Amino acid sequence: MLPKDISASELLSRLERLEALVASQAKTQAQTQTWPPGTGSPISADTRKAGYPESGPPTSLAAVPSRLQRLTADALWLERSCSGQKLLDSVVADPITFRTCPIRLITKPSGFIFEPEAATGAFGVTQAIRCIWLPRREEAHILLQKYLSDVSHFHHIIHAPSMGGLIDATYNGLEQGDRVDIGAILLLLSICTTTTYAWTTFDDSRCLFANYVEANSQATSWLKASLDVADHAHRTAHLSVECVQGMIIMFYVLCSLEGVSSRARSLVAKSIAMGRELALHRIDYSPNGSSGEVAGADAVKTEISRRVWWYLTATDWMLAQFSVPQEGTYTIHPNHMAVRKPRNVDDEELISGREVPDHAAEKPTCVSYFLQRIRLAEVCHGLLDRSPFILLSPETLDYRQVMEVDAKFKQFISEMPSFFSLGNTSLKDLPLDDPRCSPNITVQRYTLNLLLHRQLCKLHLPYLARGAVETPFAYSQEMCMKSARIIIQVEHQLRKENLVYVSFRQRMNMVLRSVFIATIALVLSACLGGDGDNGTASGEEVADAWRILEEARHQSPVASKLLELSVQVLKKHRGNHPALEAVNNHAAGKGRPPGGSPPMTPDSGHRDDGTNGMLPPQTTPESETAYLEQQWQALQGRMDLDAIDWDRLFWGLDAPFI
Repeated sequence: MLPKDISASELLSRLERLEALVASQAKTQAQTQTWPPGTGSPISADTRKAGYPESGPPTSLAAVPSRLQRLTADALWLERSCSGQKLLDSVVADPITFRTCPIRLITKPSGFIFEPEAATGAFGVTQAIRCIWLPRREEAHILLQKYLSDVSHFHHIIHAPSMGGLIDATYNGLEQGDRVDIGAILLLLSICTTTTYAWTTFDDSRCLFANYVEANSQATSWLKASLDVADHAHRTAHLSVECVQGMIIMFYVLCSLEGVSSRARSLVAKSIAMGRELALHRIDYSPNGSSGEVAGADAVKTEISRRVWWYLTATDWMLAQFSVPQEGTYTIHPNHMAVRKPRNVDDEELISGREVPDHAAEKPTCVSYFLQRIRLAEVCHGLLDRSPFILLSPETLDYRQVMEVDAKFKQFISEMPSFFSLGNTSLKDLPLDDPRCSPNITVQRYTLNLLLHRQLCKLHLPYLARGAVETPFAYSQEMCMKSARIIIQVEHQLRKENLVYVSFRQRMNMVLRSVFIATIALVLSACLGGDGDNGTASGEEVADAWRILEEARHQSPVASKLLELSVQVLKKHRGNHPALEAVNNHAAGKGRPPGGSPPMTPDSGHRDDGTNGMLPPQTTPESETAYLEQQWQALQGRMDLDAIDWDRLFWGLDAPFI
């Protein structure tokens, strides 16, 4: 569709002149071409290594007269204008409206209202319109503060100082009856979802809900509303960075609720597709080969866009590890993107009109964990390119490859910033106001180490039994047990921290599912014989892991099932193990609840709230516990670890590096 101010005859005349000029310049262009044909991608090896492909060298267009360049631009514009299609919004998307209400009165954020149907004009004819209820403006700001203080540091893909203005602009539009930004609405709804899910008794002072139970009960309703708006955005072909940010936050919540489900993976796929439509994959591409930085107000937008794209890239590479249909594959190729790594900079330093700094990794910032997540994804990507199934089924690999993978993770640990190291004893001597001791960095330190040692524990677990009897595999037994013990140790250290995160850590599967795999390793080690001898698990270690699962059994059906099955397995193979004696003593003292495992904590035997403020148990697929039981029953018949389908056993016990 041509602009009204350009007639068809005028455009035709300009194109004819362009054709003549292009023909006359063809020979000159061939002589001045500096990019040899057949050299393939213009991306240099150094640039690829840096992780953000750059554009190629300048072509002969730089020497072409400006008039010819303008005519060429006209031709390219015409080609682009013909490639687009008119969107049929009214055909493929139903109407949607947004209204506000006090959050405690919103029992169903997504519903329908009936309004007169304007299309027919018939009196008394109504149509159902989807209505999304939003909290009031001041309540939205409270939820934002909760998100920024307790949740955002796991996926810091926003610019915190700008979020308040975004919320105000959204509510201003609602109050004035203007057309609202669907992306901003989705981002707000996703924040409502994740904050109500992570609400704890410490948040009661915010005076937004009667208690944390009321807040937690709203989480799935807000998630449904978010999914409805995401679907509307897809149908209307809406494109915005805010929309992608909202879907990323939704992905985080879904992984905590149901693991790496098809619904969660679908959100990642949609986010990547929208990111490409927004050209986020080539933010730093420059046709003339320059590498200059964007300055001014655009610098903030560009930096946040880099964070968004690299979060999606890292997630895409990490999801390739999991037992899902796309196992061993990824969709974002590093040679098909031109995006610099996000800078190590705090949000407060991202100011319009100023140069964006880039601090050394040893300086803690709001994106320190985020940058380590990218590094870890690059490790996974390199391993997948070498062997797509190297992390999926380590028990089928040559043992030398397992050791190579182990070395990669060890190198990653050694190169982490010192404030993320669990062995850094100097941290306790720092003043409380030191950034390295901040609550966010403390949570990130524990989380990063949980994820790393879960991966190491899983890598060596198939060789644990062989390591007890075969010297060549003794290293795997040692490392598997070491990582399992570190996971349990980190859980205990977390409890001692005066952090809000401690109250909802077991709702985030990054913690609980690391404990799952550590428990499996400890129980299998205990079945091999001895009580703490030759690296096997002691009775106290196994009982300690069981106590953690007991505390989490009301928050996760899988925790309850794993606790029950692991007790049964150990009872069959080592009926006199000290861990079982601890269970029996505790059961005798507290009384065994009918139809379940014995209570193992002072308060677990007399809970009034069966769900402990959690969402209904059906959020975890039944197949997860069913397959877990099947595999543990297989263990009872034979202690042949190599014959177990470890990948399927850990399906549901794993979560991406969120």
